[in-house]
Amino acid sequence: MTDIELDESVGAVLAAYHRFRDADSAMALRIRSETGMSDNEIAIIRYLLRERSDEHEVMPSQISRHLGISSASTTALIDRLERAGMVERVSHPTDRRSILVAATDLAAERIASTHDAFEQRLLDLTSNLGDVERHDVIAYLTALAEAADATATGPRR
Repeated sequence: MTDIELDESVGAVLAAYHRFRDADSAMALRIRSETGMSDNEIAIIRYLLRERSDEHEVMPSQISRHLGISSASTTALIDRLERAGMVERVSHPTDRRSILVAATDLAAERIASTHDAFEQRLLDLTSNLGDVERHDVIAYLTALAEAADATATGPRR
């Protein structure tokens, strides 16, 4: 591969990445518009649904840690989601001082109706990759995530 071809292929990868980021942002905007929820509210619902599918109970402090936000912000978000019928607070079965937060069926329907179509397309695309292609995609996305994490959490090196 010549330097010009390499430059063009690197440019094509970067262009595809930026196209994906734009499409992902547009999808997130559509989900927010269709559900009437903020990014953090959607993140809470998705987290609660994931934990429910793993049969884990969730306390508000776990939501705070997951989102990296204060307990006051978490309480405000849970209050809003509870008023909208998206979550419910339930008593902890063994600790009377604690409460648990669970997504409602309405929340599952709202998120599923806007998110499941993309997840199915993602599964279909991934299933059509060969083993070597999957390995390359995993390696690239892992390195990309690590680069984003390093940029977000520390000084530039």
